[in-house]
Amino acid sequence: MSIEFFRKLNWAFGLIALGALFGLVAFSATLEIKDLDLWLHLKMGEYIVQHGFVPSFDVLSASFFGKPWVNHEWLFQVLVYLVRQGWGIDGLIYMQVGVVLLTFLIMLVLVYNKDRQLLYVPILFLVLQVYQTRFTIRPDIFSLFFFIVYIFILSMYLNRRWSVWVLFALQVIWTNMHGYSLWGIIFVLIGLSAEIIKRGVPLPYEWKLVGRLTDDEYQRLWLIAGALIAAMFFNPLGLEGVLYPLRTLLGLSGDSRIFFSHITELQRPLAWKTLFDVDSMWPYKSLIMLSFISFIFNRRKIDISALMLWVVFLLFSLGAVRNLTYFAFTAFLVIGYNLAEVRFKDVVPLRFRGQQFFFVTGSVITILITLKLIDYGNGIATNGYYDFDKYQRKSEFLGISQRNFPGQAVQFLVDNKIKGNFFNDFNSGAYLIGRAYPNVMVYMDGRTELRGAAFFKEYQKIWNDGDSKTFEDIVQRYHLTGAFINTSAATAPDKVLKMFAAKPEWKPVYFDYDAIIFLKEVPANQAWIGKFALDFASWKPKELNLQTLGPAKVVPYRYLRRAQALYDMGYWEPARLEAEAAIRVLPNYDEAFKILGDVAAKSGQHLKAFEYYRLACAYDNGNLDARKGLAFAYMELNNPAKAVEQARVAMDIDPKNTEARYILAKALVKNKQYAEGYDILKPILSGKKEKAEYKERVEVLLNAIQSNVGKK
Repeated sequence: MSIEFFRKLNWAFGLIALGALFGLVAFSATLEIKDLDLWLHLKMGEYIVQHGFVPSFDVLSASFFGKPWVNHEWLFQVLVYLVRQGWGIDGLIYMQVGVVLLTFLIMLVLVYNKDRQLLYVPILFLVLQVYQTRFTIRPDIFSLFFFIVYIFILSMYLNRRWSVWVLFALQVIWTNMHGYSLWGIIFVLIGLSAEIIKRGVPLPYEWKLVGRLTDDEYQRLWLIAGALIAAMFFNPLGLEGVLYPLRTLLGLSGDSRIFFSHITELQRPLAWKTLFDVDSMWPYKSLIMLSFISFIFNRRKIDISALMLWVVFLLFSLGAVRNLTYFAFTAFLVIGYNLAEVRFKDVVPLRFRGQQFFFVTGSVITILITLKLIDYGNGIATNGYYDFDKYQRKSEFLGISQRNFPGQAVQFLVDNKIKGNFFNDFNSGAYLIGRAYPNVMVYMDGRTELRGAAFFKEYQKIWNDGDSKTFEDIVQRYHLTGAFINTSAATAPDKVLKMFAAKPEWKPVYFDYDAIIFLKEVPANQAWIGKFALDFASWKPKELNLQTLGPAKVVPYRYLRRAQALYDMGYWEPARLEAEAAIRVLPNYDEAFKILGDVAAKSGQHLKAFEYYRLACAYDNGNLDARKGLAFAYMELNNPAKAVEQARVAMDIDPKNTEARYILAKALVKNKQYAEGYDILKPILSGKKEKAEYKERVEVLLNAIQSNVGKK
């Protein structure tokens, strides 16, 4: 058979692999709706459509109502509202699929060479691994789309006059969709800077010539820069709308850093402890390495603009998790461009340079890659969880997530037309706005740019520390008459629950796995309190129909959420009943045994606590809280040697856990290992927050050490 036959065969298999990849991309983008902020966007889109204007002040919250707000995403909000009105929730998901597929297609077209299809599929798969973290129906998906479109036009059609007007129109749209619209101008500035360097700075190899613009293209690029700056002013908020993106970028330091340490998507993707961890961010790390190596391979023909783009977006991605996809796109384009200049025979040994060997080997590898993509797709297609309300499995694709939102709790507010200004947690604010506005006006939501660092710190004092005085201050300041404690995705902090349990004027009217709703005793709430007030002391678990459940192995997390909340509020017996109900559903549920151990320990039944903690650790030896409880139980049972052993295991699980360190120190002191106990205590004394929280307990241990060995 001829070389041409093998060439066409290799090309055909490459198309099949690309088809499998794009099918995987489309399917991955049908992920169920999980994003919290979407609900605020939907409600704001409804507000704009109904009122016919974009407000320049907050209209959604009790805490900032009437204060200036730059709503830089208003066009996206109108779009998603209209799509949902016309095609429902799944219509929003299919909109995302379309945008994502088009983005991938343009990205591929930018570097496509039919003889190098084998290169594109695995790299695009890495890009997908990074990109799918942003499949959340947010303005980001449009910013990423514009990102690729701008590069497409600037790199392929800069010589066309229409490029100026098309980019101007796109910049107007982008400006009114997302704060990252400033990147449109930065792209052009990078291109201009690269061209200035090529024209006026001595460069090695062929760098001055690679990607060099003609004089007409250079002049047009300056014209585009001016057009994009002018386009920024086409927004309903005037100068404030223009300055917002710049202020956002400049505000990534100082007090605003507090958001980066508490909001997952704003945290740094890499740290020294995870830098060489293979399992942590491996697609992102792979793209960094591969794109860097591609520059080495193509070192003689590096395009300065591509290099500058790579450096800028690498630094940008290192700042926050939400920026990773921008670098992933850049890395793919850089790899595609650089390796397009590298010949096959330059990177493989002499004996493997035959064309027939190249095409046959390429075909085999492409088939294997295709099978891997199909296997990966089959694997994620089975992702899902158990819907306890319908007694059936829910796929993680299409529809609304049953686990991320306090849906039943908010439905309770809606059905009973409950009104008021509500204290709430950061994660539930947008959902409350989307479902219960204007009857319910929230205290907190995810608009960090509106609220600022000082407000967020105040919120943390209440939510994390249970600061009663601060809470009473905001109740008076914002006329709060309700509180919504979200427990749908994670348990609420024990301190905020203890705070509410200690306030008799705040009556619980709703309690389930997804939230606790309190209403303050004011005249406006009396009817609802009279009808729905709960007595936690007499609380009974909501029994699951085990016959309907059948042999399905499910994690009864709903029982656990209720049990933990009841325990934290001091209702130990109801917490015990909820934990026991969880074990009837899943007999080896370690978290339920851990709560049973906590309840027994609080009741002074230390032998029973030991038995429960032992089972929790047996079913999950990595359960840190159970391991700490087991160490305490051993101490109470006068077995300090075993307590030290278990406390050391707890420290191995999480070396930075202050509670585990304190327990180990206490066990060592009880086991008369005073010197080591003192050494273990020292890091607690050096931390400001830890020292304040553990001061009294540490002093007791230090006195015990001093009285025995005289060591301060």
